[in-house]
Amino acid sequence: MAHDILVERDVMVAMRDGTRLAADIYRPRDDGAHPTLLNLHPYDNDSFLVVHELLFSPLIAAQKGYAVVSVEARGRAGSEGEWTPYGDEGRDAHDAVEWAAAQPWSNGNVGLYGACALGLAAIQGAVATPPHLKAVFAYMTATNFHSGWTYSEGGAFELGFQMSWVWKILARDTLSRRGLAAAELAAALARIDAAATDMNGSAAFLPLIDFPPYQDGAAPYWREWLAHPAYDAFWERVDNVAAAGRIQVPVMHLSAWYDTCLKGHLDLDAALRRAGDPALATRHRMVIGPTDHSAYYNKRPCHAGERDFGPAALTGPDVLAGMVFDWFGHHLCGEPLRELPHHGVRYWQLGENRWKEAPAWPPAYTPTPYYLHSGGGANTRFGDGTLDTRTPRVEAVDSFVYDPFDPVPTTGGRSMIDVPTGVYDQATVEERHDVLVYTSACLGGPLVLNGPAGVTLFAASDAEDTDFTAKLVDVEPGGYCANIAEGIIRARYREDRSREVFLVPGEATELRIDLWDIAHTFLPGHRIRLEISSSNFPRFDRNLNTRVTPALGSAADARKAVQQVFHDHTRPSRLELPVARSPD
Repeated sequence: MAHDILVERDVMVAMRDGTRLAADIYRPRDDGAHPTLLNLHPYDNDSFLVVHELLFSPLIAAQKGYAVVSVEARGRAGSEGEWTPYGDEGRDAHDAVEWAAAQPWSNGNVGLYGACALGLAAIQGAVATPPHLKAVFAYMTATNFHSGWTYSEGGAFELGFQMSWVWKILARDTLSRRGLAAAELAAALARIDAAATDMNGSAAFLPLIDFPPYQDGAAPYWREWLAHPAYDAFWERVDNVAAAGRIQVPVMHLSAWYDTCLKGHLDLDAALRRAGDPALATRHRMVIGPTDHSAYYNKRPCHAGERDFGPAALTGPDVLAGMVFDWFGHHLCGEPLRELPHHGVRYWQLGENRWKEAPAWPPAYTPTPYYLHSGGGANTRFGDGTLDTRTPRVEAVDSFVYDPFDPVPTTGGRSMIDVPTGVYDQATVEERHDVLVYTSACLGGPLVLNGPAGVTLFAASDAEDTDFTAKLVDVEPGGYCANIAEGIIRARYREDRSREVFLVPGEATELRIDLWDIAHTFLPGHRIRLEISSSNFPRFDRNLNTRVTPALGSAADARKAVQQVFHDHTRPSRLELPVARSPD
């Protein structure tokens, strides 16, 4: 039944320390008490993402009988205080939930929701355990703000995403609050606009921490993020994966195979299922679609880069709204689940291009090694690199030169905003001599993969620190080289993300490159391909091949590195694939 809607703008909500946050409220125009949905975000409540595209329009929710509260984070837009990203969201979400539950138009049943930056407080709020919170719906958002958001699992800075997020949105609001004279503000914004016109040029600036448009108070958090490359107390305080045991309500979360946030959602799902009340663990749900990160707000909700997965993959606002109302209708209103999986996980199987379900992620699989082979000439896709399940014996070493001033360009994958994302043909990238390419024979039957994929690499460098990258590719019969997954390891963090251990130049070292989890079927006639290199720019910052980090180093600190990859019986470099035990 549709309701007449009342909209209240800029209602000031007091937090426990007296800081007031601006909230817009959408609710039925009546005297009833309604289930309440709340999000807290660092944007402006007038933004199209908030009003129209954030999973659902709050007007539609109000017509369905919900009260919706959209809160601007402290120090952002109309809210008081100072914004310190990843510091106050959980506490403020707790206070906002309890404030909303106490209002006469709320029946005390509150749900937290949000996507991407507009969902930062959803998981943090759940960790903060407000008494009136009943359920959470989080979509393509951060769960551990260090790994899988600001930095990669392997320790490289997520440069392209972080740089463009700051210039697209964050710095503009920060500058507008500094009380600058009109001319000063215009000049500062012009510097940001100029930087945004050239992603590669801006990302190449050294040292990164001194990137000119982000100085003089324009983006103080930029310097803070870069000052903490290792996992330390700065990140531990907002690691919601580590704190998942505190969550006392069911969580519904969504990601996608080409989403920047995929790793965080996978880690959160595993943590939720092993922590806390076993009965609660069975109530959590996860959905993983095939798209890239932009699917929830762009005009191509079935796409990931060049690949259109068809209407069955649809994850745009209309479909998401159905999931949201199904989830909150169940947990806030006592209605049965209609559209969502009744248990476990729903995921899109790439290659087969269809949805599947399982009680939990991942389904049963067998880790299967595919070993690297060559005669020492695996450079480019025209080289002699091969991939199969035979254990190598005595083989020549492959080598290449990594030049940080000529990095391998990002060509699709898991990033967002101004970085190419999703599926792109890798054929041109594979013609570079600083890319080693290992390819299997054509498959005689389907190879179904479900679970964690990775690379164990035995490699040496003549530098004390460097990066190694890996990319899994599906070579189709027509020659299209479709990227499936990728990863990177910063050698200094190979043993522990919280401390540095430098390489001994020239010494073979075992490195593990996490490709994250996959659900992909290599079809008959397709070939499995693995790329090995040392850069993926501008998605990740470039290693300067010295002890000096890109955050602090200048061009004078950078040098070329000679890289070697070994694949013999004592150093069996290999791709490790999760072969499904039950292919269906």
